Amino acid sequence: MLTIYGIKNCNTMKKAFDFLNQNGIAYEFFDYKKSVLSLEQFKKFVATFGEKTINKQGTTYRKFDDTIKNTLMSGDVSAMYEMIKDYQSVLKRPIIMGDDVALIGFDEHEWGGALGGE
Repeated sequence: MLTIYGIKNCNTMKKAFDFLNQNGIAYEFFDYKKSVLSLEQFKKFVATFGEKTINKQGTTYRKFDDTIKNTLMSGDVSAMYEMIKDYQSVLKRPIIMGDDVALIGFDEHEWGGALGGE
């Protein structure tokens, strides 16, 4: 089973949900606004996607001072987690994790190849 991580009202997430639904791909949704990501799952994100895990283009990241930004880019996963657990909207969206697939951001062509969609 795939899990899609993100925020329901994000425009990119809406495109991702549409893609999954139109292609009949089953998924579970992990809503950053309703649940706190575990340290173990965050470690998997960072191990898989590296610094792409943090959305440096978003308003949440841009509001942070340089000390917090430096921590988020430090590679110290435990320190990074302490920052993101209260500000999960700083995580790149969507993130898809499954048994044999890991995707970050929405790219219809990439998702089609990885997930078997159109």
